[in-house]
This record gives sequence, C-alpha cells and structure tokens, in this order.
Amino acid sequence: MDENEPVLERKYELKQGAVGKWHAVFQAYTHVAPSGDIGILLTGVALFALGASPLAVLLSWVVYLLMVNTNYRFSRRVAHAGGYYAIGGHGMGGFYGFMNGWVYLLDEMIIYPSFGLLGFASVIYLLSPSISSIPFIWIPLILIPFATGLLFNYFGIKPSLVYLLITASVEVVFLLSTSWYIIISMGHANTLSVFSLQGVNAIPFLFALLYGIEAYGGLGTVIGISEETEKSKFNVPRAIIIAAILAGATLISAMYALTIAWGPSVMSGYAASPDPGLIIWHRFFGLPGEIILLFFILNGYIAYTVANPIVQSRVIYAMARDGVFPRYFAVTHKKYRTPYRAVMLVSIIALVVALGLSFPFGPFDAAIITGAMAGIGLVTAHAMSSLAYVRFARRDKKVEYSTLKDMVIPLVSFVVLIPIIVFAFDELTWPYILSPILAALWVLGSFIFGMYLYKNKKESLMKAGGEDFSEVITED
Repeated sequence: MDENEPVLERKYELKQGAVGKWHAVFQAYTHVAPSGDIGILLTGVALFALGASPLAVLLSWVVYLLMVNTNYRFSRRVAHAGGYYAIGGHGMGGFYGFMNGWVYLLDEMIIYPSFGLLGFASVIYLLSPSISSIPFIWIPLILIPFATGLLFNYFGIKPSLVYLLITASVEVVFLLSTSWYIIISMGHANTLSVFSLQGVNAIPFLFALLYGIEAYGGLGTVIGISEETEKSKFNVPRAIIIAAILAGATLISAMYALTIAWGPSVMSGYAASPDPGLIIWHRFFGLPGEIILLFFILNGYIAYTVANPIVQSRVIYAMARDGVFPRYFAVTHKKYRTPYRAVMLVSIIALVVALGLSFPFGPFDAAIITGAMAGIGLVTAHAMSSLAYVRFARRDKKVEYSTLKDMVIPLVSFVVLIPIIVFAFDELTWPYILSPILAALWVLGSFIFGMYLYKNKKESLMKAGGEDFSEVITED
C-alpha cells in the first residue's frame, strides 16, 4: 500500500467509476442550463448591459474560459470531491482551502435557490396575470423543482446524470437551430453594434458581467464528481472543454438572437417584460414554438436542481470527511453511495433561502438578488482558486509544467476578475444593494468559523483539501 494513498472507511466512500465522460459533459452543461438562462440570468444581463447584452455574454464566456483553465489543469493532476475547496487546499494550505470552499458555496448554495427554484417559479408566475394574481402561488411552484432535485440526488449519481444527458442533448439541438433561424430571419437587422459599448455605461456593464459569468457557472463544477468518474484525469478535463464549447455556442447565439429580435435600442423593455424569451419565440414559431421553449426552460430549471446539488453536496461531504465540517455529513448511503445527508442539507437551505426572500420581494426580484450574490461568490472563488493553483502547479510533478497554462492564464484570470469583484460592490438601487451586503456577511461568517476551527481543530484544518483520491484504499 502506498503511504500517499488515502484510507477511507466504507461508510465514507463514494462510488468510484460510477459515471463516464459524457455523463460528466452533461453534468457541466446542465449546471450551465442555457435554456433556463433564457428565463432568468440573460434577463439580468439585459437589465444592466442593454443593447450590448451579446457583448456581455461573449466576454463572459471568454472570461469564464480563462477561469475554467484552472479547473481543467487541476483535474489532470488531482481527483477530489471538494472541487474548489481542494484547489485552495492543495495550493495554499488548509485554511485557504477552507475559505475557498465556503466562498464557492456562496455561489452554489445561493444560485441553487436563485436559479433552480426561483427561476422555475418566476417563469410560471409571470406567464399570465391570472397566475401571478393567485396569492402565494409561487410556494407550490418552488416545491416542484425542490422535490425533483432532492429525489434524484438521493437515489444515485448515475440515474441523475443519465436524465441530464438525454434532456440536455435535445436542448442543445433545439436552442441552436431556433436561435439561428431567428438570426437568419432578421436579415438586414443583424448588426455588429451589439458587440460594442455604444450607449452603455461601463459600471452597469461590469455588473452585467456578473450575471453573464454566472450564466456559465457550472462548467468547472464537474471536478467535484472526479472521484466518481471513470478515468477521471482523462475524462474530466475533456468534459470541461466539450461542455464549454456547447454552452458558449448556445448562449451567445441565443442572446444575439434575442437582442436583434427585440431591438438593441429598446432592450430596457426586454428586462422589464415578463418572460421576454417566450415572447420572441412565439413571434417566430407561434404557440408550438413558445410551448416547446417553455418546456425546455422549465426542464432546464428542474435539471439544474439535479446537477447543482450533486456538486455542492460533494463539497460539504469532502469538508466533513476532512473534519472541518461535522463528520455526520460525510456518511454515504449504504446502497446508492451518495452523500445523502449533505444532499438533504443543501436542499433544505435552498428551500429556506427561496421562501425567505420571496416573501418580502417576490420570486423574480428574489432571484435577481440571489443571482448577483452567487455571481460574487463564483467570481471570488475562481480568483482564489487561480491564485492557489499557480502555487500548486509549480510544486506538483504529475503533469508536465506549462508556463502559459499553469501560470500566465491563471494569473490573467485573477487580474481580470478583480475589477468585476470591486464593481459588484458599487452603489446599487434597492433591493439589489442587498446582494453585495449579504455576500460580504457570508464571507465574514465563514472567516469567523475558520478562526474557530483554527483554535479548536487546527490539525484537521491545516490538512483540509490536501488529498488526491485517484486511488483510494477502503477499509470496512
């Protein structure tokens, strides 16, 4: 037995080799959920970027490619369910990894209710005044994706990812074909001006990038299932590349089609309109096209509630396994080998957040507020990971070192993300000012908890996130 190989008790073991490359591809793609983005996050982009929304979505993709390079390179070196928590731990030590993990959970724990639950409820809620006039109708609407995500995640990763693979494959074909039909149909209305900052203020545009980057959020989350992916150091990096290409093609095409069809000069009306994507698809494809898009949007949210908890439950599981979160949450199901206790925890938190913010603000504004919070967490976690990875890659000898991929691109990613983080805390109108305030309180609370661990569980904290679970020795 190699002394560097981790030793686990059976009750703490995930199921190795449970899924393959294409399962991993569509876990990442479905976490992006392009059809669901049409329903909520692209509306957030349009709210701040206006006629330059296609530029915002394109730049967000470029920035995200820089960000996800770290995930790609790390996944070739290490298999670890903790994802960003593990990148931080390998690069900068346990306390940094612990903070990296909790900042990342600011994204995952908040975007789950924001996108998966509130996005689903908002789309149906805004379909018709006859629906939105029903008092508290959004409560049972929130419970539909909540229950679906909880059940899929409880009963195993394989059936969850088979469902995602099937539905997302059809979604890619539908979105690309219909978006390009709209673009071609618009003829002379097509213009490159939407890829410029003409008539758009810089600060709101930078805030729009938060929503744009968050729209791609999930491409790198596949590293969180690396312990359960067959030949993970080969398949996970390739899954990131394939999912990034599919997500970029669908989202950029869709945002451009929506902007041209709505009218670049009147995009302020797009953000204020109920379900604008459905309006555009109805114009070009009639009621059948609108219904099909609505199906994919709603399924996108439901599929997201399957894809997202897979990842954040693994982060909590990994932290619990390392002893920096209650060990109770590291236990896996005897039959399904899922971290079912962590799954139930993240599901309950999502429900509390969705309901707690919907009562005072309504489901749509609650989704926008939490979406920006999650964007801050995502950008900050990626910045922290990129910095940690630069240090780790110089020491690790498992993969040939590349100055460009292992130092230059991560540092460029870090530098690019800093102004986005800073401007996210610029003055905003009520209630959107709550986003940076609540995000800052989350980070502060995580730091205080980390200091508690440093005082009381220093040995566990210093080793947090530092293992490689490519080869695991299991003891009964």
